[in-house]
Amino acid sequence: MTKNGLKKELGFFTLLSIGVGGILGSGIFGMPAIMAAVAGPALILSIIIAGIITFFLGIAYAELGSAFPLSGGPYSLPRLALGNMGGFLMGWGYFLYLFIGTAAIIDIFVVYLGFYVPGLAHGGTLTPIGILVALIALWAFTLINVFGVKWGGLYSVITTVGKLIPLAIFFLVGLAFVQGHNFTPFIPFGFTGVTLGVALFFWSFTGFEAIVMPTEEVKNPAKTIPWAMILTIIIVLLVYTLLAFVFLGMIDWQGLGINAGDWKKVGELTSPFADVAIGIGLPWLAAIATIGAIIATAGAGGGWVLIQARLPFAMARDKLFWKPMANVNKKYGTPIASLIFTSVLTSIIMIAIPNFASVALIASVTGVVPYAAAVLTVKILRKTKPKTPRPFKLPMVNLVTIIGFVLSTFVIYWATWPWSLVGVLLMLTGYIAFIFVKTKWEFKRNFWVIVYLIGIVIISYLGDPSLMFNNFLPIDPLGYLKLPYDLVVLTIFSILIYLWAYNENKKFKGKL
Repeated sequence: MTKNGLKKELGFFTLLSIGVGGILGSGIFGMPAIMAAVAGPALILSIIIAGIITFFLGIAYAELGSAFPLSGGPYSLPRLALGNMGGFLMGWGYFLYLFIGTAAIIDIFVVYLGFYVPGLAHGGTLTPIGILVALIALWAFTLINVFGVKWGGLYSVITTVGKLIPLAIFFLVGLAFVQGHNFTPFIPFGFTGVTLGVALFFWSFTGFEAIVMPTEEVKNPAKTIPWAMILTIIIVLLVYTLLAFVFLGMIDWQGLGINAGDWKKVGELTSPFADVAIGIGLPWLAAIATIGAIIATAGAGGGWVLIQARLPFAMARDKLFWKPMANVNKKYGTPIASLIFTSVLTSIIMIAIPNFASVALIASVTGVVPYAAAVLTVKILRKTKPKTPRPFKLPMVNLVTIIGFVLSTFVIYWATWPWSLVGVLLMLTGYIAFIFVKTKWEFKRNFWVIVYLIGIVIISYLGDPSLMFNNFLPIDPLGYLKLPYDLVVLTIFSILIYLWAYNENKKFKGKL
């Protein structure tokens, strides 16, 4: 048990299961159809690009997590480099992402459960009974995690294995029905469609940071965390790519009642894997795919309940959140108050936001900004805490961290208008919330965050009108910066922000 009362009970395989289980949730079962509508067969390319971006971000967390074993990684690690205010802002954005995302995942779990229990949902919207089932599921997951992190970890192991078996069956059977002509033309909507696909599918990769959330409860974190992170990303990328390939190849246009090559109609499939299986006359495979979806979303939901509670716990312990959130139950060694608090918030969101699609693009902003800060943190802490042992060190740290920061900026921009604006506004509410934290503002040290966020919104507004998705505003992008000029401007802008933030924070020598 650590000095804070948390028990070290998570080994390598459990941590790997938490990572894989936290990522392999709702995304792979719903996103391929939505991505096909904007990218066609090039959704495979979108997945690979999203995986490469995730790798650059994940290996940054691997160095940070092995060198600084602190709970609440996406908040606590940037805090070491950016101070209390910077850490709070990143924690705020990630906190929004977590409890809203948890609600969305459990909602999707209930939607898939409706395949066997009619009346739980109409399309992607839960009925009152469906909401009740979602709430019961949420609090069941909470109860599991209250009894101890090892039970939450064991749950992750069981559900991770349980979801991979149906996915493997779907892949192996579907491979025999792949039709090569479904992949031509490969990029029917141009590179803009690919970038839209990246933004949509990046949601499906988020969750890799789960590996550094319960760091203080991990056995031998110096070796366990880096390997768990790297293997998690490789396994998930491989699974996603293979499943997307089979999904595309299995499409029987006539069996689905869709005109050949009408990718927009493919985007309207409610249960993509099950629908294409039924389309080729294999209802039993559709049933297996649905079981896999139920286990996957249930597994991800349970894992996210574990993760989201660690963030307010870590922030409260540093006196940057409500004090009771720092309490650890003596019997179970878990942050029960934080678990209950976050699940209450998730319950509220379940009623307020009963669908999944809008959350994905907003999460590409509120979730990615802390990722970008983590990449920057690696470089800053190399300067301010040079004597800290680093069992895993990023090679070519200057190049790798700059690339990671630039790619993060691309993802925020690719979240499309108006969702980039919505995500930025939500992030900026963190400054209002910080008013209630009784500590120094450190405004000058973190002014780059405001400029960074507003700058991306301005570039998005000046950017390519084709980078727009479900625009609910009366304002469209102006189209002054079309591809590839928008990416050139974003690259220069993000490098300048990176250098500004680094030079501003290296002065503090790691002081909080």
